[in-house]
Amino acid sequence: QTYRALWGMCDALFTPRPLGPLYDIASQMGGELAALLQGEIDRTALFAACLQALQTPGIVLFEDIHWADEATLDLLKFLGRRIQRTRTLLIATYRDDEVGPQHPLRLLLGDLASNAARLHIELTPLSVQAVSRLVGERPYDAALLQKQTGGNPFFVTEALAAEGEGIPATVRDVVLARTARLSAAGQAALPAAAVIGAIIEPWLLNQLVQEDAAAVTESLHLGILQAHGDLLAFRHDLVRQTILDATPPHQRVLLHQSVLAALQETAVAQNDPARLTHHAKAANDPQAILKYAPIAGKEAAALGMNRAAAALFALALAHAASLPLLQQIELYEAYALSAQVGPDKTKAIEAYRRAVALARQGNLPEREGYHLARLAGLLEVSGERVESSRLLDEALTILEPLPPSRGLVLAYMRRALQRFRQGRVEEARALTEKGHHLALKLEEMYFILGSCRLSGLCNLSLDYRRGCELLEKCLAQALAQDEFWIAGMLYPDLVTVYVDVYRFDRAAELIAAGVAFAAEHDMDLARDTMLAGQAAIHFYHGRWPEAATLINELQQRDVLHPYAAAPAKVTLGRLLARQGKPGAAAALAEALGEMDEWRFSSAYSARAEAAWLAGDPDGALAEARAGYALAARNRQPGFAAELAYWRWRAGDGVETYDWMIRPYRLEMQGNWREAAAAWAALGCPYEQARALADGDSDAQLTALAIFERLGARPMADLLRQKLREAGLAAIPRGPRSATKKNPFQLTNRQLEILRLLTENLTNAEIAARLHISPKTVDHHVSAVLGKLNVSSRAEAAAIARQRPDL
Repeated sequence: QTYRALWGMCDALFTPRPLGPLYDIASQMGGELAALLQGEIDRTALFAACLQALQTPGIVLFEDIHWADEATLDLLKFLGRRIQRTRTLLIATYRDDEVGPQHPLRLLLGDLASNAARLHIELTPLSVQAVSRLVGERPYDAALLQKQTGGNPFFVTEALAAEGEGIPATVRDVVLARTARLSAAGQAALPAAAVIGAIIEPWLLNQLVQEDAAAVTESLHLGILQAHGDLLAFRHDLVRQTILDATPPHQRVLLHQSVLAALQETAVAQNDPARLTHHAKAANDPQAILKYAPIAGKEAAALGMNRAAAALFALALAHAASLPLLQQIELYEAYALSAQVGPDKTKAIEAYRRAVALARQGNLPEREGYHLARLAGLLEVSGERVESSRLLDEALTILEPLPPSRGLVLAYMRRALQRFRQGRVEEARALTEKGHHLALKLEEMYFILGSCRLSGLCNLSLDYRRGCELLEKCLAQALAQDEFWIAGMLYPDLVTVYVDVYRFDRAAELIAAGVAFAAEHDMDLARDTMLAGQAAIHFYHGRWPEAATLINELQQRDVLHPYAAAPAKVTLGRLLARQGKPGAAAALAEALGEMDEWRFSSAYSARAEAAWLAGDPDGALAEARAGYALAARNRQPGFAAELAYWRWRAGDGVETYDWMIRPYRLEMQGNWREAAAAWAALGCPYEQARALADGDSDAQLTALAIFERLGARPMADLLRQKLREAGLAAIPRGPRSATKKNPFQLTNRQLEILRLLTENLTNAEIAARLHISPKTVDHHVSAVLGKLNVSSRAEAAAIARQRPDL
């Protein structure tokens, strides 16, 4: 059977060409894929067409993806997750020494790490024996060559290909030694080829070398250049970089000017603004930069390449002082929209401030109000809430007297969301209605669905069930209308509100669908917020090791937004408190400092419980009172009931309401048997045991067994003391003294083994360290995995690292 082979290369441009290697591949395939790359790109259709193309048996190579643009990395992620459904071998090469910790490629490598169809082949340095085989009969000292090159295959082969006497000290010497063999015309052609880029169009190179075909042929014969179909390329891009570095700066500028002038006369001027921007920058041509960089920036932004887009808009802004005021404002806005996606909002905030100032200077009130609303939203997210509120006031003062506009809708929605997060739900509801009517009038579907989302959130305080129904309906509409960003916000919204009321069944369904949706659309914040909800479900269901492992995974993210970090810390704080371990207060204090006011009740509930378990009923009462007013005012069924419960436990009289969740109400009514059954029906063993602890001696013994199984030491100790005071003789002893200090009932030796697992030691290495046999170590490791309820040494080590006291 015949197999198809396709090849595409990523270029080391100032800003990578969007989907550069895909253009190479499409030029070899033609058909639908090539057609989709003409004109405005529909990313969804393009990715689907690529996936369909992989159904034909063959090999597809993406070369040098350490230089890939964000859209290409997104495409590889998209295809990589589905590669098992294709009939293609997909190969991607990169230089690992150019991929640092913050390199965008790291995210792709991490995402595909667990893919069963993935094979990672790391090219280890060549040994002296391997270099000796390459040297063969040539007069080279293989050991010295291996030492000087570090065994790098390219360095070795380039040194051997130079065929000079002795051993070059660096690859630069090797490359330049080879190029010195060329004629003067051949040597003059190489800088022109290097400036053109990794992929070289022969017609363009011939034009730059004044149609001297022999000069190009020389490089082909010597192996410096290679033919790839109708195109040329350097044998290795390090060769091209070496030649570029050796070219005098003024000559490079002149060559970039020539390349730019030639390309402007072709279709490249319309189809590849990023490439033209690269040459314009290198040619020091401000007019060309202003012409092409904004176009390239818009193209990158449309493909979700926000870092590249921000760099392109910043380049244009550096030369924008001569542009008309309105164009400057538009450039600042475009830059800010791309720059604000990253973790550092400082530059985006400054860009919005500049846009506001220019709008004022030009007496453009609608623009001024719009950018004030944008700026206010970004400041809110960055924690500058006082200034955010003041700027929204300014925006509304400016925009409300003017005709209806997108800026006014944006200002209403920003203020509504701000009020909702502050717990001022009635004000949020009124502003949402205003924004909704205006969005309908302007036929802005994004804002229409955004206001429906806010309406659902606000209705939670009137009728929780009705609020959930509205949010579910809005999610269905967002999915039907392909408003993916709205859907990406609604999935975690719904997971959060269902977890809050112990509706774990529906929350789990939404997590399954929502995490898959987030992965499909690369929505990391939505994914992480839902995974924080999954950690809470694990916690309430008594799967504490799984909860701890998932929280640890979330906290290892390079960037974890407070919307995901805060609920994860609440769950962690609850878990540590129930286990009687240190760190609960710190985790809950951090969570409270990171969350919006409408979520305060969740932190106060956890802090009240932590205080109670620490033997501080006065502290528990203070925390419960602090959170109850907000929870009751906003009719939060779960948190209001729990905070009322802790007030009741601390001896404070409190009224209960039918809208509060039933198990807590039953406990406060003294109906421990029905309360325990209700908690059991919800799958909450700890809460079930806590209710049983208020029952008769048989119920209390059952509760004690549950607490011991979970590793809930504080409640087990409290209940054991209560049983002693009641005169019960046969009380289970609980864990041995050696295991009381840890929640997993590990012996001192098992704890020692667990700590050594965090050093990634083998059984033999652990045995040598502890002076015991490897077989004994193996038995201890098996016992540790069983008690931690994990299946691998790596999982056990992760739990130990997350708990310093272990």
